[in-house]
Amino acid sequence: MANTNDASATPTTTSPTPSSMNTLTPSMDQLILSWINNSLSQSVLYIVSRNQTSRSTWLVLERRYASTSQNKILHLRNELMRTMKGDLYVSDYLDKMNMIADNLALAGQQVLDDELVQIIMNNLGPAYEMVVSAAQARDTPITYPTLESLLLTTERRMNDHVSSLTESTPAVAAFAAN
Repeated sequence: MANTNDASATPTTTSPTPSSMNTLTPSMDQLILSWINNSLSQSVLYIVSRNQTSRSTWLVLERRYASTSQNKILHLRNELMRTMKGDLYVSDYLDKMNMIADNLALAGQQVLDDELVQIIMNNLGPAYEMVVSAAQARDTPITYPTLESLLLTTERRMNDHVSSLTESTPAVAAFAAN
């Protein structure tokens, strides 16, 4: 049985120094550069093709794609405020609104759920006015999941109602078809 108290049996480790962590061998740098370049599309590869090191390539990519300009944030915020449900299905409209809110969050401007709920209710249109009124009349603010469920149920009921009308009345069916 080996003696576990033997100091010579314990491996010694050397912590990397800051200078050794920042130094890559040329072959390692070229390997990393190759990994980066192979993960890029042709149009993006064109942008970084003149760079000789992985670091310079990474910095170009970072400047190009990681910057969150104030203009981009303003554009997304404006899009969020102006996107109307229109002819979209409720699920498509909510997906679109969530995508814009997610892009704002990625740009560093989180949209709170209660703010998103208010924006959605403001942009639903007159067909959903009763739903909005009911949501606003609650004692506690409506949550996003509750609003989503309510809107999907309302849309389904409206579609069922229209379907039953068009099936029961040929004149209504002819009108609806036009």
